[in-house]
Amino acid sequence: MLRLDTNTRIHGPAVVLTVTGEVDLATASILAKDLDTAMRSSPAAVVVDLSGVDFLASVGMSVLIATRDKAQGATTLAVVAVGPFTRRPMELVGLDAVIPIYSDLEAALASIDTAREDVTHLTDLIRPGIDEPDRQEGIA
Repeated sequence: MLRLDTNTRIHGPAVVLTVTGEVDLATASILAKDLDTAMRSSPAAVVVDLSGVDFLASVGMSVLIATRDKAQGATTLAVVAVGPFTRRPMELVGLDAVIPIYSDLEAALASIDTAREDVTHLTDLIRPGIDEPDRQEGIA
């Protein structure tokens, strides 16, 4: 019997994948498949909530890195992890340098909302009036 369960839900522009159980060699393929499914719709972000994970093997961390690489910046990947079973191993191997890790789901989702607002603001600054007709003098 596999010791991993996942639940996917939509939260605004993000897909939240909640994981419980153990992520090891026997179960990492389930996590990989569910992350691929979550990424398929090209959401703004995917948040992997590992707060219910009792064990995270290196193969699970490899799945997270592979997912980040597949996203190629089009989708933000964030992780929720607390304690010695998830956050500590990820910090020890330096995963927190390439994937943002948050202590709770609310903080992860807030960071995504803030990032979207920042991108929208920057886009407005770079391309003001992009949806408006050209209003330069002398153009008919």
